[in-house]
Amino acid sequence: MEPLDYCSNFLIGGYNSDGSTRLYSLVEEDELLASIRGRIMKKIALINPPFRGVIHRIKDAYPLGLGYIKAYCESKGVVCDLYDFSCSLLSDQALEEKYCLSDYDVIGVSSYSLFFSDTVVLIELLKKDRNIIVVGGHHATLCGSKILRDFPVIDFCLKGFGEKSFYDFISNIDTENVYSVSGLCYRKGDEFIDNPVNYEGIDINEFPVPDRGDIIVDASNYEFDATKRVFHISTSRGCPYHCTYCVNCKNNYWLARSELNVLEELNREFRGKGYKYINFVDCNFYVNPSRAESLIARIRKEYPGVKFSFQTRSDQVANNKGQLEKLLSAGDCSITLGIESNSAQVLKRYRKETTPDINQNAIDFLKQTQSQTLVYMIMFEALESLDDIRASFDFLKNNDLLDYATVGNIYQTLVPFYGSHYYDDYHDYYIGSIHERTKPIFVDNKVQNLYDAVCDFRDLYEDRISQAVYVLSSTNRTAEENEELLFLVKIQYVIFEYLLVLCETFGICDLYLLEETGFKKKLDAILDQIGGQLSI
Repeated sequence: MEPLDYCSNFLIGGYNSDGSTRLYSLVEEDELLASIRGRIMKKIALINPPFRGVIHRIKDAYPLGLGYIKAYCESKGVVCDLYDFSCSLLSDQALEEKYCLSDYDVIGVSSYSLFFSDTVVLIELLKKDRNIIVVGGHHATLCGSKILRDFPVIDFCLKGFGEKSFYDFISNIDTENVYSVSGLCYRKGDEFIDNPVNYEGIDINEFPVPDRGDIIVDASNYEFDATKRVFHISTSRGCPYHCTYCVNCKNNYWLARSELNVLEELNREFRGKGYKYINFVDCNFYVNPSRAESLIARIRKEYPGVKFSFQTRSDQVANNKGQLEKLLSAGDCSITLGIESNSAQVLKRYRKETTPDINQNAIDFLKQTQSQTLVYMIMFEALESLDDIRASFDFLKNNDLLDYATVGNIYQTLVPFYGSHYYDDYHDYYIGSIHERTKPIFVDNKVQNLYDAVCDFRDLYEDRISQAVYVLSSTNRTAEENEELLFLVKIQYVIFEYLLVLCETFGICDLYLLEETGFKKKLDAILDQIGGQLSI
């Protein structure tokens, strides 16, 4: 069926089974929506879709966004079933058949830009004559109207926070009031209407706490044991900074939960359940240093021995050493920094409001503390030069950040999210759909050669290396296996720098020169050996 098409005379358009066009009269529409309304209290599904193409993804996190929506709706008396398929190894068809997903009257689906084209494949299986598909999440927030234009199988999109808007949508689905729902994107004849999102006046303390136990999971590698060790919690939403590549770049808001509200969630969902770690999933946990320090101090008092992890920026570290030193003195914190680049030119283009000196200052300070430090780096961006890439790689190498936790940095490519400042300025340098991972067209041909060679290596070895690392990291390793794991990690950095040097020196990359070294032979031998241990 074609999505609901609300014309000037308020008709609904659709397809008959033979593909011919069908229009419902006003009376028929009322009956259709009334029928849905009659069943809506028990036939609503919220789906976190599969992440196809992700090798051995370990899931230890409850889908918080959908969990908040479910909790809010159920606090109003509307029951929703929540499915997490993010790690599912089943086909889309098998998932639909196993759970009878298309039988639901309203199906809400989370959207992720890098996997959205795959998500649509599942949606097409779920769409029937008398159900409604609503897409929310990051990708819908970025380009709701464009999703409706590009994918007729989707009926509506919801932008922004989904708690209240999704409830308002399903509560008013049988009335014209549905078209005034905040953040709703819908069709009206040939038009695509985008209702604005108003973040003012929202008190996120009023949102009920998600029930993390009330979830239907389909995934053989969903780590329930890990879920008992790591507790993921959101204490704020948004970010006041304006990094050009970020989905939040045009939203000037940062909303924080109260300390009491966070502690109440921990008391209900964390206490006595065997968790050892708390991961703050906030986009930027350290926006308010005093708040962060006070909150962690309270949690330490309530739950002695628990460890913490959070994400922040290098300038927030460099500018708040006094407060951070006190916070980190217990040695129970892991900090992730969004460095992104160590090139002054690139940082300026990203509007990071940081510099290479600030980045180094932050790392030097964190090395003096007892905290574990991880970094995010974007190695490939369409306008970068080899000097820019060298500056970022040397930053990782010189600061001993070339390890298992950060190996993905050397493959990381900037994806210009639709609606971001970076997309507005530079999307002509990328090819591919905005609904999937796009490919950069590099201004510097030497960078193009490097990128192609790195991709060639990844195509040849990514699956085998990912599988081997998964096997080795999921077991109690012998000394020999520890050595093998270290080699699998280090070899990727060695090969990256080897290719980088070739490009810097000769302007070309030849991956197959590795045949003349001992690297490839040893790599193949280890992978062949570990491959025999794989169960999939």
